[in-house]
Amino acid sequence: MTESFDSSLAHVSPAKEAPWTDEESAELEMRLYGLLQSQFRSKTQGDSGSMRVEEVAELMASIRFTLFLYLRLQGLPRRALLSKNLPAIFRAAQGIVLQQVEETKSIYQRACREVQPFGSRSLRDTLRGIGGFFSGYDARLYAHQIPGDIDYQLCHPVPDSVQGVTFIREYLNRLLMENQLITRLNPDRVRALLIRACADYRDLLVNLYEPVAACVIGHALLGGGETLLALLPEQGRQIAEQLASCAPAVAKGMLRKAASAACARLDILEPAAIRYLSEASEALYARIVASTTGYIGVFSIG
Repeated sequence: MTESFDSSLAHVSPAKEAPWTDEESAELEMRLYGLLQSQFRSKTQGDSGSMRVEEVAELMASIRFTLFLYLRLQGLPRRALLSKNLPAIFRAAQGIVLQQVEETKSIYQRACREVQPFGSRSLRDTLRGIGGFFSGYDARLYAHQIPGDIDYQLCHPVPDSVQGVTFIREYLNRLLMENQLITRLNPDRVRALLIRACADYRDLLVNLYEPVAACVIGHALLGGGETLLALLPEQGRQIAEQLASCAPAVAKGMLRKAASAACARLDILEPAAIRYLSEASEALYARIVASTTGYIGVFSIG
């Protein structure tokens, strides 16, 4: 089972709270500076030499990431950093990061077993590249960084603001949700659809989920037949005319409803996966109504 592709983004920073006073902000900076000194000593192995400003900034970014992840997962406000033993919290937070790494490693292993690349070079390379994250990740000093090569483009990209192991975790969960839909369908029909959508998809940075999702949603709008993965020109035209005749909000609601219906018929039950397809369905609206023939490209009609 995958987690919500929205909720894990809450790990980026602590929950919103009342604005801080200048005094509170200054006190936090003083307390963080104490952690920075400790991290500096760890980095330099006790050497009292100088360090570049950029390096100091990286150490501080790691400290903030580590603490904010801990606060979020523990349901604590940021002000807890002012009242509690900060070194103790930081040690616990580092333990949480390491736990997240181990859990994410399990998700990665699952992705390696289950994800079907359909010949996509960028997807195969990205799966291998993520493996490099676990050997290159420094959870102690640079927890916010993301070592490893990730080229494959998701239908819903992980925001750049998500850092460190939380980025990898979210990326893998989204990839697994995409793969769940694709592997519900006949692989020969999937390949034929991908070739219609982009003949060179194997060698390009092309997302596999988007054309499959569009075709599934198109069939759902017509009342079923999602597994066929092929729409006739007259069917595409019917869908476009139906959506264009409605107010945008109504049309987007129809697309979302179709996505939910498709998930039910394909036995996709996880709320996160349903929401993922619903978000993809709503994004189709502008492309379908952009021109009188927009539906041809959206539904990969050959």
